Amino acid sequence: MKKELFCHVCDDYEAVDILKRNEIYNVKDEEVEIEAELCICKTCGEELFDKELDELNIERAFEKYRKMHGLLLPVEIKAIRETYGLSQRAFSKLLKWGEITMNRYEMGAIQDKAHNNTLILLKNPKNMLDILDNNPSVLSPSKEKLLRGKIAQLLSENAISELEHNVVESVKHRNDIYTGFKYLDYEKFKSLVIYFALNEIKLFKTKLMKLLYYTDNIYFREKTISMTGLEYARLPRGPVIENRNLLLGLLEKQGIISIVEDDETNGEYIIAEADSSDVYLDEDELEIAEKISNKFKPFNCSEISEYSHREKGWKETNTGFLISYDYAKYITLE
Repeated sequence: MKKELFCHVCDDYEAVDILKRNEIYNVKDEEVEIEAELCICKTCGEELFDKELDELNIERAFEKYRKMHGLLLPVEIKAIRETYGLSQRAFSKLLKWGEITMNRYEMGAIQDKAHNNTLILLKNPKNMLDILDNNPSVLSPSKEKLLRGKIAQLLSENAISELEHNVVESVKHRNDIYTGFKYLDYEKFKSLVIYFALNEIKLFKTKLMKLLYYTDNIYFREKTISMTGLEYARLPRGPVIENRNLLLGLLEKQGIISIVEDDETNGEYIIAEADSSDVYLDEDELEIAEKISNKFKPFNCSEISEYSHREKGWKETNTGFLISYDYAKYITLE
């Protein structure tokens, strides 16, 4: 859109050009150089004041100052407060800051270094709990109860996230023919478990192991890379994933699945607590998973185990050893 501003030299509204030029702004007694945008009258070449551009240039100077001093951005400050479900006033009150302090920071005012360090510490809910414990009766009983509940939730989520990281890192240690030339992709593993559990009335662990084995190997045969990066070992009842108890235990801890003991067989089966919206598979991945699910849906644990014993990879691998994905080329789903 053509922009016009009043030019005092031309004494009329004139079209302007927007030019970029390095300018020095003074921020907290410090000179900050930015590439500013300026309005220049097209008729006489006079530099004209434009409130909108001036505010934008000041924001750029403030942002550069923050980066120079390692300060949080206003949007980051707001996100920290909202993490705890507190109003600006309640948040400032709990930290013993002025009531309008958070409002000023979130609106763009530059926070001092001490306040900035406190806000960074509050990314960890343990530190917020310490502040709450050391400042009793600052908040109303109802607000304090809500905050404690939120902190407990965040601590639990952090613990689960840390657990996932530790588990995945302990498993993700190789990228070779035994993983299908891929490091463990936990999201793909999780998605496949949810998908298969949703498509079975009772998805027993034994059957899940075989479904994953065939899915990964058929995918590898087509793409020369596995879908999940899982390792499969040769056991008497067929291929099973390495670290299966660790990985399935993590899924259960995250509330993604439940593992239930079956009274009739004394075996364990898996129920999906997540739904199809938590299945993150590409179209070609989903196509193979669906093919495997449909193929083996009528099979019980014994039948699918016996079927897997026909595979060259299982036959030629010693018990307890990993099965190479190189055997994927011999798999046929008759």
